[in-house]
Amino acid sequence: MGKKLMIIIIMTTVLLFGTMGTVAAANFTDIAGNPQEDAILEMSRLGILEGVGNDQFAPNAELNRAAAAKVAGYLLGYTEQDAVKAAQTEAIFTDIVGTSHEWALGWINLMSEEGILRGTGDGLYAPGDPLQMVHWGTILIRVLEHEQSGMNWPNDYNDMVNNLGLEAGLYYNDTGIMNRAEMARMTTTALYNVERPDGQRIVDIVSFRADTLDDWHVPEQPESKIYHNADISVQLSETVVAPGGGQTITITATAIHGPDNRPAAFTNIEFFASVGPHDRNDQLSVNESLTDINGVATSTYTTVAADDGNTIELVAVIQTDNDEWLDRRTFALASNTAAFVSGRIINPFNGEPVTDPEIIVGLYGNPQIHTRLIADDQGNYSGPINANTYDVNIRMNLGDSPPYPGEFSGSHFRIDDNGDVWIGIQKRAFSAGNSYTIPSELGVVTGVHNRPAGTEIYIVRKSDQFTQIANISSNGRFMTTLPPGQYWIGNSVGTTLKDNINIQKGSVTKAGTF
Repeated sequence: MGKKLMIIIIMTTVLLFGTMGTVAAANFTDIAGNPQEDAILEMSRLGILEGVGNDQFAPNAELNRAAAAKVAGYLLGYTEQDAVKAAQTEAIFTDIVGTSHEWALGWINLMSEEGILRGTGDGLYAPGDPLQMVHWGTILIRVLEHEQSGMNWPNDYNDMVNNLGLEAGLYYNDTGIMNRAEMARMTTTALYNVERPDGQRIVDIVSFRADTLDDWHVPEQPESKIYHNADISVQLSETVVAPGGGQTITITATAIHGPDNRPAAFTNIEFFASVGPHDRNDQLSVNESLTDINGVATSTYTTVAADDGNTIELVAVIQTDNDEWLDRRTFALASNTAAFVSGRIINPFNGEPVTDPEIIVGLYGNPQIHTRLIADDQGNYSGPINANTYDVNIRMNLGDSPPYPGEFSGSHFRIDDNGDVWIGIQKRAFSAGNSYTIPSELGVVTGVHNRPAGTEIYIVRKSDQFTQIANISSNGRFMTTLPPGQYWIGNSVGTTLKDNINIQKGSVTKAGTF
């Protein structure tokens, strides 16, 4: 596609859809409260869309195929001069010249040659026909170079609109007629938020000369919104950075709400940073920010030398409509000797995800030095740690999941009668530059042994002799967690008490009475 790169679009030309445009973006009187107001103002400021006269934008007015050609041309970096020159060539379609849409002849010729626009058959373009959402989505897909051979109309194009996020901030109805406000929103999204296959955005390629808005015209910042059933996720650009300070980590918080996980636009996100007991909030570029139309807010953290070898805790917080605050924590490390650990935690009794488990990776022999890891809603966790030898300890509350009441304990397990569970995973060495999976998806074995309370029994995995000790409780029952596998149960002198015990993750194996 023969795009003209880095073309400056001059706003003193006749702008789109109307009368002679003003030099500065218009003070439209008919867009206050419109959900697309910010997009309308931005498109006007860049000279891509303009009003219809008398300080009106007509946000609900329909668009036609002639207007679409001009907007598409601007997005490819063409100018009015290019369109005038193209209008002097032979018309590609027969229903443009001599009509009220002849003003768009050059734009239609250009966009047809680029393969962005196509006719309706028999040499016709139908410039006055209204534009459906899927039509404009298709044009943007082509401008962004995401059209693929073999795509079927319209389903594949609707899917691509969704995949690229072009429908963000809109109620997308593919066959619905697009109005001017909706076009402003989708075009703004395409301009700033969607990358081409080469990783560049339209705004990176076409340099728009944007007028500075007068004070009276600068759009007010949207008021912060609080959503029902809001949630938030956090991602870091880097989880391991070089020591010495001066490294930047981008924190991206994505807010959603409702049963269909729609973007929570214009809601306030607060950011916090700490290293151990030390506040590091001053190292954040912003401490709070409103999400954009896609529900995304960002801040950056700049490391200091004192961060070296320490876990950097980075937190994003969102408020819900019932005055609750939800926080999501993630961790980074400034180190040249980092290992990466990951795993998944489930309820060992039933296999379901666990709410807010505590995962502590403690230095072997010195547990005061430790790293905390955070699990997501499905129990997955991961993070960097300094290379060394560690014990992994997991704490969680499983409520009434255990099938038998009481307190049970063993060499690496304890459960209290309130459902609090502690699980220890025996020491492991982690080497720099390597990744490790922690075996934390466990099952449970329980049974009754006719021995005094406190008697130890040994549960041994046949494949590698991994051994867990369980203590007989006051009611004669034992219960403990184990990694999956085939086990036998013995006493302290090595006598086999029970054989062929099959442990499966997320399941209770009953060994019976012996």
